[in-house]
Amino acid sequence: MKFSAALHRRLHWLNLPGALLIALLQRTPVVRVVATAGDYVLSSTAGNVLKAAATTLGALGAVHSMAGATTLSASTDSPASGTVGVPFGTVVFTIKGAPAATSSWTIVSGVPPGLSFTGLGSTAAGVTSGIIDASTLVLSGTPTTAGQFAVVLRAWNNTGGRGDNSSFTYIVNIAAAANSAPTISTQPTSKTVAAGGTAQFIAAVSGSPTPTLQWFKGSTAISGATTTILTISGATSADAATYTLVATSSIGSATSNAVTLTVVGAVGTAPTITTQPSSSAVSVGSAASFSVVASGTSPLTYDWKKDGTSISGATNATYTIASAATRDAGTYTVVVSNSAGSVTSTAASLTVTATGTTAPRLSNLSVRTALTANQIVIVGFTMSGGSKSVLLRAAGPTLAAFGVPDVMANPKLDLYNGSTKINSNDNWGGSAALSASFQSVGAFSYAASTSLDAALVTTIEGGRTLQVSGPAAGTVLVEGYDAGTGDTPRFTNLSARNKVGTGANILIAGFTLAGEGARNLLIRAVGPKLSEFGVTGVLTDPLLEIYSGSTKIAENDNWSTSLAATAASVGAFALTAGSKDAAIIVALPAGGYTVQVSGADGGVGEAIVEIYELP
Repeated sequence: MKFSAALHRRLHWLNLPGALLIALLQRTPVVRVVATAGDYVLSSTAGNVLKAAATTLGALGAVHSMAGATTLSASTDSPASGTVGVPFGTVVFTIKGAPAATSSWTIVSGVPPGLSFTGLGSTAAGVTSGIIDASTLVLSGTPTTAGQFAVVLRAWNNTGGRGDNSSFTYIVNIAAAANSAPTISTQPTSKTVAAGGTAQFIAAVSGSPTPTLQWFKGSTAISGATTTILTISGATSADAATYTLVATSSIGSATSNAVTLTVVGAVGTAPTITTQPSSSAVSVGSAASFSVVASGTSPLTYDWKKDGTSISGATNATYTIASAATRDAGTYTVVVSNSAGSVTSTAASLTVTATGTTAPRLSNLSVRTALTANQIVIVGFTMSGGSKSVLLRAAGPTLAAFGVPDVMANPKLDLYNGSTKINSNDNWGGSAALSASFQSVGAFSYAASTSLDAALVTTIEGGRTLQVSGPAAGTVLVEGYDAGTGDTPRFTNLSARNKVGTGANILIAGFTLAGEGARNLLIRAVGPKLSEFGVTGVLTDPLLEIYSGSTKIAENDNWSTSLAATAASVGAFALTAGSKDAAIIVALPAGGYTVQVSGADGGVGEAIVEIYELP
């Protein structure tokens, strides 16, 4: 069929390729073209059909497309199916009926999580959106999420997502993973090793969800043995036993075959301690001695330890210190061993006091911290031997005079006996009596009589806690001073609890030993244990460091159970064996010190630092 030039100009609104328009007209039995106001419409029933077709094609964006007889061809018909956690295999996509070959694809939307597209034969990483230059498309991967997904693709006849195109939707149904009970897919086998050798039991386990594992020696769970491999190093006759692996999940559990470890050449009896070492207290320069009596197959070896660390050369049943110094104060244990095993003694403590002088006393504690609005820092004091006058301060505004930024503008302090508030102060008011007390204990003066720092002098006996907070955030210094005279009564325990941050926001507590000579102290940084007292957000792995000036003189990360007896002797609450709380015994001469508590792993959280006087 031929068209006049004018008609060609007037038919531009159809926006149809000539071949398609001709084809449509050729399929229309009766067509009448009528001119109206310079535009042309198609009349008659057939004309209305043609107009509707043109309108629909324009709305769908299929005009100038690869449409018509174009279809999406997939190696797996839609809908395809898969299962979470199970490899999906591959689905290959091509286009049929296109007037020109497909040269690129646009991944529009709907790709199931865990699956991705690549071009056939491509080694590039799969994608879930964007353009892929390829004539054939491949969908593959392992699904991670269940559901029905409508994958929308667009095929182009030119590279880079250009030219004629057609859109297609492909349905993928992903089912949830099927649960299965644990199974021991590879059983461990029995082993025979020479005494002192290494044995390994190896198993393989399957199941969904992933089971937890636990090895047992007889009927006793082996601490830390929670993988498919159990390694026993330095085997002794005590290790000769039957072993099993138990795999457990929410679906059920499975137990492996019982396997036997046979230890060849392990003869004799493991050592036992019949007489434990005893604690002692001596003066500086006096001899101190610890002894143990043990039985078992000879030869027996001895390894004496101080605060959990081996002492060089201390390898006999008796360990003697010819002339004790304050640094020798601590907790002592001995490990007795032979070819059949080993045993550790109970802990014995050594206290060393200065000769001819009175050991120094704890005279003050100070804690500097940055608080949020209405956040509370808690400081504890124990006054033993009777009642005594103390000076308590919460310095905020005055700190600005020392160059401290962002100080707390108006701190308040409250003194408690248990849960009962017994005294408090908001603004010190320039009291002359307080100023005299500042001077007598060596505390710095407040900047002005009108400053909003807080202070009070009161008498305490036994345990008390001081709580400091403010209506606005800022840095505050909390201090407690022994404002009386003499060594009895005196502070025997000082503590501070606050949230430990990082950098400048770690927990730092300063204390002073007043007098002459040296004093044995138990210093602890407790985090994990606090959760047992209902404290939330605890510091999970505290690191304790002790400084004299800028010099670090002692530190501890994870405490030793050898300190348990000493802690109990001064009334400190017990720590859990194996916890990551920190504790150390140190002998310090009179002077000023700081204790820093931070997260050994960089963590943050609530912690308490404690300083106990030891006998």
